[in-house]
Amino acid sequence: MQQSQHHQSTHFKAYFLLIVSALIYGGNVIAGRLIAGHVPPLTLSAIRVLLALVILLPLAWPQIKNAPKPNKLELLQLIIISVLGITIPYVSLLLGLQHTTGTNASVIFATLPAVTNTLLFLFFKQKPSTYQTLGMITSFLGLLIVFTQGSLLHLLTFNLGIGESYLFLNVLSIGFFNLLGQKIMKKFSSLVTCVYALIFAAFMLIPMGAWQLRSTEWHVSTSEWLIILYMGFLAAGVAFFLNLYGINKIGSGKACVFNNMQHVFSITLSVIILKESLALYHWIGFVLVIFGVVLSLSKSAQKVNSFN
Repeated sequence: MQQSQHHQSTHFKAYFLLIVSALIYGGNVIAGRLIAGHVPPLTLSAIRVLLALVILLPLAWPQIKNAPKPNKLELLQLIIISVLGITIPYVSLLLGLQHTTGTNASVIFATLPAVTNTLLFLFFKQKPSTYQTLGMITSFLGLLIVFTQGSLLHLLTFNLGIGESYLFLNVLSIGFFNLLGQKIMKKFSSLVTCVYALIFAAFMLIPMGAWQLRSTEWHVSTSEWLIILYMGFLAAGVAFFLNLYGINKIGSGKACVFNNMQHVFSITLSVIILKESLALYHWIGFVLVIFGVVLSLSKSAQKVNSFN
């Protein structure tokens, strides 16, 4: 009984931290809109990774010293999750958004839970429950209503071009990252895994960021530096760690469902910060997204075993 209560408490803590992570990532979308065009994108990516290390490395250092040293295979796994979870998503996002609309990008990002659970089934034979499947479909429909503004015409104008291909690569990369990140955390804590991934990403992104900085002039105001600090310390650092923690505690199949909450938070923050307005289709979509998340995490959905 006591073990069951502890297990339930751990799950609720993971749910709460994943919601916090989604809120931070939602704010990151707003920050990205505000800073767009002011800082070279690859340089911004490198700065974000460095800022994330500044806040997380001191916290992780005692664990890193006491944790077992990764062997060659584990080092390779950590490098791979760094590429899949940070480097490819950062670069493919920047490339994709240069060639497609925000609506098309949002529709593609909303497929992440379905992509992750499909990969779980293909590689680990972990089949989502009926409730998880219904929850993913419900959330996706809710986001589809929001992104297309409730208009079939918007959906019919969706086309798969090079921009959409880059963004689907982004989703596929994060899907594989969710799976491999969960596997490596059998040996290393969420925090240690997060820091290793950021260190390897820094080695990859800093040269690209420095190269772009040499060929681009940029001037950043004090308020814009505050936005960059948010995108680094909170989004690339804290939110990335909280997401890994959630994956470690409840499995990537359930954790990725919270990705849909990011879109709800980003639109809500757009209303508060950017003074945008909410229409009826927003409210309908939000209700469906939240209902879908709850459905995916219902007791019936919990019967599906994780490969933790």
